[in-house]
Amino acid sequence: MLPKTNRITKQKEFDRFFGKNFHQVRGINLSSSHLILKYYPNNRTVSRFGLLVSNKIDKRATARNRIKRQLRESIHLNLPNFKTNIDALIIAKPSIKNVESVDLRKELLNIFRKVKGYDYKSV
Repeated sequence: MLPKTNRITKQKEFDRFFGKNFHQVRGINLSSSHLILKYYPNNRTVSRFGLLVSNKIDKRATARNRIKRQLRESIHLNLPNFKTNIDALIIAKPSIKNVESVDLRKELLNIFRKVKGYDYKSV
């Protein structure tokens, strides 16, 4: 489970990832076949993450929540490897519906390796 201090929960904080505000805070976009990662450095003491899994992936909330749980667990396991604190938004693409949990973790790890301030050598 991802600790509450490491979550982005407010709508205003999610809105910073879209539009001109994202470019003003020097935001960076990374993408893979099933995920999009948008992040920017923050001035807090911890890294924070938000998840976006839309109805386009599956109409059933249970399926969307399962994907969120898998992503949160992967983030939780990799949280100590972030040496610089960031605010990040992980957006699931519709193709994520048929991906196994192990493959999802590998894909998220590959995206994290591209993030500045992530120490992938300790993994």
